[in-house]
Amino acid sequence: MKKNNYKNHDESLRWTIRNIASDSTIVLLFACFLAFLKPFGMDNISFVYALGFWISICMCGYLVYAPALTLGRAALSSIAPNLKAKNVLSLVVSILCASLIMGLITPFIINLFFSLSSDYWDKVPFSIMTCLFIGGVITLISVTKTYVLQQNAVITYQQQRLELEQPEATILQQKMLMDFMSKLPIEKRGELICLQMDDHYLQVHTDKGSHMLLMRFKDALKQLDGYPGFQTHRSWWVFTNAVVATKREGRRLILLMSNGLEVPVSQTFLSQTKDKLNIS
Repeated sequence: MKKNNYKNHDESLRWTIRNIASDSTIVLLFACFLAFLKPFGMDNISFVYALGFWISICMCGYLVYAPALTLGRAALSSIAPNLKAKNVLSLVVSILCASLIMGLITPFIINLFFSLSSDYWDKVPFSIMTCLFIGGVITLISVTKTYVLQQNAVITYQQQRLELEQPEATILQQKMLMDFMSKLPIEKRGELICLQMDDHYLQVHTDKGSHMLLMRFKDALKQLDGYPGFQTHRSWWVFTNAVVATKREGRRLILLMSNGLEVPVSQTFLSQTKDKLNIS
């Protein structure tokens, strides 16, 4: 149990570090993009100076918006756990709150780089609107990226589980078939074609011939559970790949097997048989 807990903790830590690293990369790329564009009258400053300014703004914004998203999601989940649109609503509210906070911080960073003489509160409304736009865009990109990474992680995990479980299921299926076939004489052990119940006995038909076993029909079906075959009648079971053709005798469906046997299909199993053989 402790080992699993440590493993889950390590995976969670790796996911957190990877997520922070990818978010930081997005922030830096966006800062480079803004430094290249030089918006808001920055035409006369160098790219390096503009880059330093936008990196400061964007990284500070990340430290504000990221916790706001987490806290907003947790708060809304506790207040309205059954709300269908809580993810979208928490995203909108978190962006608005974070933009308000960042709008109050940004003028200090602007004064640090450009030493503007205008009044602090005069710059706050424009700062909030700018943060709402820039912070909203970066947040939406980050949320989309996180969602895609999580979905990819889920798909990868499911594929890994399938790869691990599939061989086990195949091995178990083969073992059950071998246990069943071991009841037959060696000269009769071949590819299974069909089973036929005969009173308290079971007639086993293979491509090497037929053999009678003292075995209940339902016990044989249980042992062959998962093997690619199906029941067509209360007294018959067939291997799917051994069905070579079908024919009609009035309203009755008959299966023609690879060894020449004709297997009846009762009304009880008619719908299942049609589905298995993809016939109408």
